Amino acid sequence: MWTRAELKERAKINFKRLYKQSVIVCIIVYLLGAIFDGGYNSTSNRVEGSVTYNQSQDSGDTTGEIYENDTFDEDFNLENKTDSVSKFVEKYSIGGVIENFFEFIFNSIYNLFSGISMAIIVVISICIALIGVVLKVLIFNPIIIGKNNFFMGIRENERKVGDILFLFKDSKFIKPAITIFFVDLFTLLWTLLFIIPGIIKHYQYFMIEYILSENPDIDRKRAFELSKYMMDGLILETFVLDLSFIGWDILSSITFGLVGIFYVNPYREATYAELYATLREEAIQNGFTDVNELPGFKTAL
Repeated sequence: MWTRAELKERAKINFKRLYKQSVIVCIIVYLLGAIFDGGYNSTSNRVEGSVTYNQSQDSGDTTGEIYENDTFDEDFNLENKTDSVSKFVEKYSIGGVIENFFEFIFNSIYNLFSGISMAIIVVISICIALIGVVLKVLIFNPIIIGKNNFFMGIRENERKVGDILFLFKDSKFIKPAITIFFVDLFTLLWTLLFIIPGIIKHYQYFMIEYILSENPDIDRKRAFELSKYMMDGLILETFVLDLSFIGWDILSSITFGLVGIFYVNPYREATYAELYATLREEAIQNGFTDVNELPGFKTAL
């Protein structure tokens, strides 16, 4: 049975051996995660909110100027002041009538197409969101797998930062990327049902990204099965392992993320890699899998 202290001790030895590469890999992955996880949604919301505000300002004020208290008798009162008479003459002269007519036509057309414009904005926002999801699946998910392959590989060998792109080099990124998509989807659905089941599923699927980094061609159902087997009875222990980094996260916040960038992030990733290596070895020893299915990380694929 593994202990947190053992995993962390081995993790520190491994990532410090290739410290610079480990830090760069984490910076790349965390920056891409920030881009793909939230950028397009916030942008579309800002655009939609701005258009809605401008539309209400333009259409509401203009129609108010045209039709509010627009009666002939009130304006045609000869006892009113000179400015009232001038306003009347301006409004009901030939030029004023023509101007009001075209203004009425313009506002009618604007109100007609404003609904269509909002529909177009909604469609565009949905398209942007879908494009973001596709880019996340086909670009970010393979890089996540490559990051895990990197941290597993530095346990025994030298690795380059470019190794996180190994799936693209061999054109093997689509199948494992889609598997990660289903991991995210199932976790989200369980979380929407109840929070606790979502957390449990998150840890049950925890090792799928590492399994794919070792064998990108593995069947999706088999990857889920292997991860559930490895994590059986260890969900609470892994959760506590996550909690053990809280102190480091607080220190990282105090230093505006500097400690996280230059120490905590690679430290955490190397620790997870040690956890997978331990559970992988146990699964092989118990006969649930073998080295043909999980060939190891001796060299970059």
